Amino acid sequence: MAISERRHQRLREAGQVIKRLGRPAPAPDPASLAERSDIIRAMRKLPTRQAAALVLRHFHGYSNREIAAALGVPEQTIASRLGAARRHLQVTLSDLRKPKNG
Repeated sequence: MAISERRHQRLREAGQVIKRLGRPAPAPDPASLAERSDIIRAMRKLPTRQAAALVLRHFHGYSNREIAAALGVPEQTIASRLGAARRHLQVTLSDLRKPKNG
């Protein structure tokens, strides 16, 4: 009986501490953090076809051949879109990272 009473006392004390401190703030939503990232903002500036190729290749892991078949275009077209998208992202991201003077 004594152990049970001590256990109940500790639970009551823990409950009182929780009431004093309040509930913890919810963790930030990973999706909203990702939406605010520089890479997502830069990707939104890409032409739709380039962005689609980039997402299918790097976020979903499809090969250039699979993407070409799915989109009904030659595989070389996908390679060209990916290359153009990467170049565009490099420029856009380097512009975002430059310190703003004045």
